[in-house]
Amino acid sequence: MNGPHSQPLAGLKVLDATHVLAGPFATYQLALLGAGVIRVERYDGDDFVRHHGGTAAMKAHGLGASFLSQNACKRSIAINLKDKRGVAAFHRLAAGADVVMENFRPGVVDRLGIGFAEISALNPRVIYCSLSGYGPTGPLAAAPAYDHILQGISGMMAMTGTPQSGPMRVGFPIVDYIAGQTAVSAILSALAHRDRNAAKAQHLEVPMLDTIVSLMAAYAVDYETTGSLRGLNGNEAFSNSPFSDRFDTADGQIVVTANTPAQAHRLCDAIGRPDLKAFATAGATLQPAQRDEIATALAAAFSRASADDWEDRLNAASVPAAKLRTLPEVLEHPQLRESGLMRPLHVPEVGETVDVPGLPFRSDGWPQVELKAAPTLSRDSDEILEAAGYSETDIAALKAGGVIK
Repeated sequence: MNGPHSQPLAGLKVLDATHVLAGPFATYQLALLGAGVIRVERYDGDDFVRHHGGTAAMKAHGLGASFLSQNACKRSIAINLKDKRGVAAFHRLAAGADVVMENFRPGVVDRLGIGFAEISALNPRVIYCSLSGYGPTGPLAAAPAYDHILQGISGMMAMTGTPQSGPMRVGFPIVDYIAGQTAVSAILSALAHRDRNAAKAQHLEVPMLDTIVSLMAAYAVDYETTGSLRGLNGNEAFSNSPFSDRFDTADGQIVVTANTPAQAHRLCDAIGRPDLKAFATAGATLQPAQRDEIATALAAAFSRASADDWEDRLNAASVPAAKLRTLPEVLEHPQLRESGLMRPLHVPEVGETVDVPGLPFRSDGWPQVELKAAPTLSRDSDEILEAAGYSETDIAALKAGGVIK
């Protein structure tokens, strides 16, 4: 039962038949909110993120950095879903779940006998979430899709980079994580709808292509209405302000976004160039030569001090600016440490503790969950099957028969 001081999803049961990044990220967010998550993994353990990143010892245990980053607080069972006894085990687990999530290619779960039709017949209140590259219909429905592919097909890469570099991918799997977060929103919405309306089972479809294109709405609508297409504008800001860009300094680089005339005026004062204020209200009427003049003046000004100095000076003047930092630098930043995003996770198999992200928001209504060790492959199979009503003899037979690892 949920109490006034328990996590909001305490008692919720999630059966997670996803792999790689997007699906496991979604179920990790649910686990951080208090849900009990069981990973149903492939019998041969071919989820490559178990061996991606981190130390050799971590990868040898199937606990690579990419896996550890989003699989704490889960339990694991590896089931051979090509065996009818494995399918029966999945059915038994799904019958008691609130949420079932999968990210197989469309049609695969139906062929295996664990699709929405089968599961909803067993569990008439289940929320069944299918995450895929393109959705269940359309000419690309069966096409394989990874983050890099989605960045390319979505138009995202076509506006990332410079004319010199050509289209570039964002440096981390942004589409995977956006899709995972969208799946969380879909699942929470479906749970609220079910519980408020005594609704029956629901099948959620989360196409990764839709999730990323939805975030480019401003550019899509602009193109639709004007025919103007954003190209490879490098570090030019969304506002197209000539007072916004990435600049070299005497030590390091700084990103400045003076979008409004008022911000541009304060920037001109801060760098000692009040004469540039006349350009701040020109907007779209600025000529290329005038933009070049502004860029040259800003470059010269920022070269006279370090990025740290400029960050302090511009923030004090209420000009949006930040030193360009590496990931290690921001992880050590006092602001991020103050927020408490990164939390210690013990990895007993290698005798280490690593920092992993918790929830990126806070609530004064419930405590954060205690981070429990991420599971090795099928670590919890006996416990999970016993809770589902299997006897020790049954479990031993399933293991001997190559059904449960």
